[in-house]
Amino acid sequence: MSDAVRGSEREGARAVGGAALLALVAASLPMNLDPAIHNIAVVAAGNALHMTGAERSLAASIGTLCIAASIMATGSLGDRIGRKKVMLLGLLVTLAGGVVTAFASNATLFVLGRVLSGVGFAASFGLSFALLRAVAPEPTALARAVAKWLALQTLGIVVLCVLGGYLAGVSWRAAYLLGPAVGVAALVWCLKAVPEAKDPAAGRLDVLGLVLVAIGLVCALYAVSNAASAGWGSTKVLIPMAVGLVGLVGFALWEWRCEHPAFPIRSFADPELLASALAGIGFNVGNAVVAIQLSLLWQYVYRYTPFEVSLGQLPFIAACIVAASWAGSLVARGVAMRLMIPGGLVAMAAALAAMAFSGEKTPYLVFVAPLVVAGVGMMLTQAPAANVFVAKPPPALVGAIGSSRTAFGQFGFALGLALSSSLIYGMFSPLLRQRLEHAGATPGEQAQAIGILQSYVQTGNTDKFDAKLVHEVIANGTTAYLSSYRFTMLVMAALITLIAVLSYWILARKRDVKTAS
Repeated sequence: MSDAVRGSEREGARAVGGAALLALVAASLPMNLDPAIHNIAVVAAGNALHMTGAERSLAASIGTLCIAASIMATGSLGDRIGRKKVMLLGLLVTLAGGVVTAFASNATLFVLGRVLSGVGFAASFGLSFALLRAVAPEPTALARAVAKWLALQTLGIVVLCVLGGYLAGVSWRAAYLLGPAVGVAALVWCLKAVPEAKDPAAGRLDVLGLVLVAIGLVCALYAVSNAASAGWGSTKVLIPMAVGLVGLVGFALWEWRCEHPAFPIRSFADPELLASALAGIGFNVGNAVVAIQLSLLWQYVYRYTPFEVSLGQLPFIAACIVAASWAGSLVARGVAMRLMIPGGLVAMAAALAAMAFSGEKTPYLVFVAPLVVAGVGMMLTQAPAANVFVAKPPPALVGAIGSSRTAFGQFGFALGLALSSSLIYGMFSPLLRQRLEHAGATPGEQAQAIGILQSYVQTGNTDKFDAKLVHEVIANGTTAYLSSYRFTMLVMAALITLIAVLSYWILARKRDVKTAS
């Protein structure tokens, strides 16, 4: 075969690989896009459909819980009948879920749509990641493909979230159709560009294991998501957490002994997989704090509008996009995980610690450098961790282990949100009351002060209150909030640093074992 022919074949393979990678990015977008739309549109949907408080709570969280319940099952099913088939089926279910949600005439149909969407997201996102190995089977090419998948995904989310936010302001029904529209485009693209992948040695489906892990993940996530509002000692947290832990322990014991496990728990004896799972929790804790608590600081203290908050996050997003490619090249060149993962986590922790020292009039420019550092740190952690989840599994378990990465990430984000919110709001009220008592306020005046702050935060309108009183209350409230925010950010930075140290220790042990052998 001539050099010209070989070169032509290589170019053709590269073109097919590039098209397949872009198609897989498109397949991953509906799930990543959904939170930005759902968090805005669900409020308008609840009002329009006259939902009760319980129905609103269920509508807000059911999609996430369904992702947790089905993420392992869809990955395991993909290993057996074809990862492309299950991913495409997931995109179809996503389309059905979005349509049912958008055209729902009552709360029951709305919740049904969210259930379908959650199951569809689990299949389409988890297997779009697992299929990267079919698109780029060679280790160096796979590392670069994972990095490009992360970078292009982040870029797509930015563009689509702007459109989604606009649609949500026009019509909540139109907003819920954006994800399905992207899913349809991804479906057509993936049909043409993405190869099928499965393994005949995968064995029978481990139904009991999948049921146990679904119960464990759903209950644990439900418990953690309740912690911020109900408190960690509440029965709403303790009971589902206990059930979740029992389910997860039962799952681990069953998988350890099962001949054809849905999820090979023994694989996590591999230090790189274990450290990557831990890192997935760690960087998502940091992501939750940056995405939620920094945004609330900007709105509550500096009175940024939601659009200004979105613009304010751009340095973080831009750093993620740029750093993903850089981190991917480091992985492809063989830079040690024991340097990248702990280094990225420490960078995120340092960024949170820097953001902790915000004052009442801190200018926006002060946040730019920490945001960039946080974005770079996140991708330095995420790129090698994601690569391990798709490169390490045996051929029969790429879908199951690859999809599990989403479960670790969701738990980390929920944990970061619950812990940071619990710390901030657990400290804020006592600190505010302490300051008001020190100023000589009676219990009645303290209650009035809380009302002033609620009106200030929710509407910005305090005209019905005495101007001098409003000024004093807001000053005390701002001081109390900043104190609780500062403590929370430092605690979360310390937690991420602890995860970094633990990750380094796990990865260093692997090096010691190799040296000894």
